Amino acid sequence: MRKFIIDTDTASDDVIAIITALREPSIDVLALTVVAGNIGIDQAVQNALVAIDVANTYQPRVYKGMGKPLFRDLFTADNVHGADGLGNMFLNIPDIPVESEHAIDALIRLIEENPYEIELVTLGPLTNIAMAALKAPETMNKLKSITLMAGTGLGAGNTTETAEFNVYVDSEALAIVLNLEVPKLFVGWDVIEKRSFITEKDLNDLKNSQSDTAKFAVRCTESLYEYCKKLGLNGFELADPTAMICAIWPEVMTKCINAYATVETKKDENYGQIFLDQQSSTPNSVTCIDLDSDLFKTYLFNSLLKQ
Repeated sequence: MRKFIIDTDTASDDVIAIITALREPSIDVLALTVVAGNIGIDQAVQNALVAIDVANTYQPRVYKGMGKPLFRDLFTADNVHGADGLGNMFLNIPDIPVESEHAIDALIRLIEENPYEIELVTLGPLTNIAMAALKAPETMNKLKSITLMAGTGLGAGNTTETAEFNVYVDSEALAIVLNLEVPKLFVGWDVIEKRSFITEKDLNDLKNSQSDTAKFAVRCTESLYEYCKKLGLNGFELADPTAMICAIWPEVMTKCINAYATVETKKDENYGQIFLDQQSSTPNSVTCIDLDSDLFKTYLFNSLLKQ
């Protein structure tokens, strides 16, 4: 069985991604490590518990991590996901424990206990991962792989013209993670925007299904839907589930490129921009630039509709 750790700044699309992983029988999610990003750290921890509760499978341990980026003030997306990150549902906190161990220490310990076996999936800013890499670089290099919902691929950003949200929140953290000698897969905003758009028909199909989980997925993304509607869109992109599905089912990816990735951390005008040198003889990452949209939705909806 494959072993995952999910690092999350848990808002609506993170929750859907976590449910997808928890409902896949070939995956054992060892832990959810939580970081501030979409929302503040305490709300993100609460939403991680909600994701476990809604998935209704098993309870991976939840660890609270970093509450702000390495060097900058926290930049959130509560205007996109709602004040609670879940479409302003303001749910009660599920009766699921939060571990006292810090997420950074938990990451290091779990990797040492399972060397070269853990596949890390990051759904938020890379602050937790960078701190762990600074504290125990040799241990972090014992990861099997890292899948990152991060960057813009070959396209434009969704937070600035050149930067994707997770990278923009803490670019210095990504710069540290890029130095890890671990296979890294980027699933960026360009492929998400192009192939992972959830239409009104998709939403209606989920809403009218017999699945409480599918109905929850529609409800928790209500703020995201309204935000995108103001931009003239009849639906929205699901970023984190795209990265998760690429990690679980790599056959969904139809085109990837090898490149040496670096990230801008100094210049404010393009802070968070990732540069991909495809001519490098020493690539440090793979970037997915296309995927099968129909297959993506099949995997996603099968997971949400599962009773």
